[in-house]
Amino acid sequence: MAKPQGTLTGAQLEIMEAVWAGGRRGVTVAEIRDHVSRTRHVARTTVLTLVRRLQQRGWLVRKEDGRSHRYSASRSRERATGRLAARFVDEFFGGSAAELVMSLLGTNRIGPKELKRLRDALAEAHEENAP
Repeated sequence: MAKPQGTLTGAQLEIMEAVWAGGRRGVTVAEIRDHVSRTRHVARTTVLTLVRRLQQRGWLVRKEDGRSHRYSASRSRERATGRLAARFVDEFFGGSAAELVMSLLGTNRIGPKELKRLRDALAEAHEENAP
């Protein structure tokens, strides 16, 4: 399967979150709209347009299901977010994950629980990469 093209806008990420939440069976446009409508009003035509664009760019796969279509993600949430994060780090921090973390630390957006998670993840990564 070809890699999805481009990155995701905020609205497209909302669509993808709805699709990932739907699991392997996939979701209909109506189900996506219901999911997105929990946080903001969105027209069916807007959802349909976003879904079609995501399908054209390879982010979504469409399957026939009787008279309707079901959409599923071409990549797992983990693979997609990892790819998006790597691209973000490359574009905004010159490929340095440390610069990203330092930037977040400077904004006080990392609380004590998140800081502990980061320490644990760094310790685990250090153990895995140790000779």
